[in-house]
Amino acid sequence: MILDQVKADVAAQLNAQRELGVQIVRLKNVPETGPVNKGVWNSIPNVTAVFADLNRSTALSAAENPKDAAFAYTYFIRAMTVILDRFSARYIDIQGDGIFGLFSGTNSNFLAAACAVTMRTQMEKEIAVRFCKDASAKRNLTAGIGIDRGTLLVRRLGLRGAKQNEVWAGKPVSMAAKLSSLGNSNQILASDRVFNQYSQFPRERRQALLRSCGCSGRVRGRGLDLPARLAAHLWSEHKTPKGLGLDFEHFHRRKEPWCRHHGPEFCQMVATGERKSR
Repeated sequence: MILDQVKADVAAQLNAQRELGVQIVRLKNVPETGPVNKGVWNSIPNVTAVFADLNRSTALSAAENPKDAAFAYTYFIRAMTVILDRFSARYIDIQGDGIFGLFSGTNSNFLAAACAVTMRTQMEKEIAVRFCKDASAKRNLTAGIGIDRGTLLVRRLGLRGAKQNEVWAGKPVSMAAKLSSLGNSNQILASDRVFNQYSQFPRERRQALLRSCGCSGRVRGRGLDLPARLAAHLWSEHKTPKGLGLDFEHFHRRKEPWCRHHGPEFCQMVATGERKSR
């Protein structure tokens, strides 16, 4: 009886959709919600997806260590949501033990890049420290962060009422998620199509994202005034592993957070193109 009803309901839904067809409406920026008009999908080009994934989350057993698991997920998701929001992600969504934000528009490359390094920095300097202290846990929390860019389709799908959610079709979110799974110990991984955009940044923005401040933890370092030839390059190039479904030949990895002394001015430069007021 139940199976027969399910079969009939599915057929009715598919028949109705066939009659409606599909209409693609092109937008410039990521909308806050997907369209609900029947058959309509929004297409948004040049969307940058930043995906943060909690490393080794299966070790956080809700049955054996419910308190640790609750603290870890709460601290991680809340903090990452705040960071994505402060960097003006146009859409934020949670998927299991991961969270992603979508950036679009003329400043999206800069904001997404600054956001990713800030997520990596806060994961090490604030979230993990607070987790160990407040949960009295010995386990260290780390995350992987993936970044990809491309065209996305979006529509709000599901059943009527509250049983609906945005569905994002396209490569950026899935590619960023797969990269995040490779980013152990708070590493940032960017696809080559994203990293190639970084090389086109204006000079000071490019230097702030790609190179070190040269201070090695000392306040007297020169920061953005350090000549590029003296600043260490912070990203390394790697061949994309086979069998993961990644559609680019290389990705680039960054392990370093923002410097505690020069991070604010570097982040400000990448995100806004302006120097932090002294």
